[in-house]
Formats: sequence, structure tokens, C-alpha cells
Amino acid sequence: MAIRFRRRPDTQNEVLGTYSFPSRTVQVLKTQDDRILWTCDCDKFRRRENAREPLWCKHIAKAAARRSLERLTRRVSVARGLER
Repeated sequence: MAIRFRRRPDTQNEVLGTYSFPSRTVQVLKTQDDRILWTCDCDKFRRRENAREPLWCKHIAKAAARRSLERLTRRVSVARGLER
């Protein structure tokens, strides 16, 4: 008798925030096990994907600072050049 296992549907991480910079984009994600994950589309971040240390780059540091200020002041910052 063959045993069949159902495949779990692939669930995506929940996007908590997206921070754009002139040449890069940083996203804050909430994983299925309620962890926070920062991702960046820069080359340095991609190269270190298999490293043991937590992934970090200067773009994530800037986005984390911006997110901290937003949470402290409860205001969403506007990217430079977009305000009118």
C-alpha cells in the first residue's frame, strides 16, 4: 500500500515594509515562524547568502534607522525627490 503525503502550499512571507533608495530596495518580511527578516537587492547582500552571520548591508542599516524613526514618531517618511 502506497502512502501519499500532501504537499503544503508554498506560503509567502508577509511584507511588513519596503524601503526604496536611489539604486536599491530593502524589504522587511515576517516569516511563517514569526521571525523578522531583512532583505536587500544589492550585490554584497546576495554574495553573503550562505554565510553563517546574519545578513546585513549598509542599505539595511539605513532602512532600519528609517523604520525606527517612523515607529518612534508614528509617521511615514517620504523619499527624497518625491515630495511636492
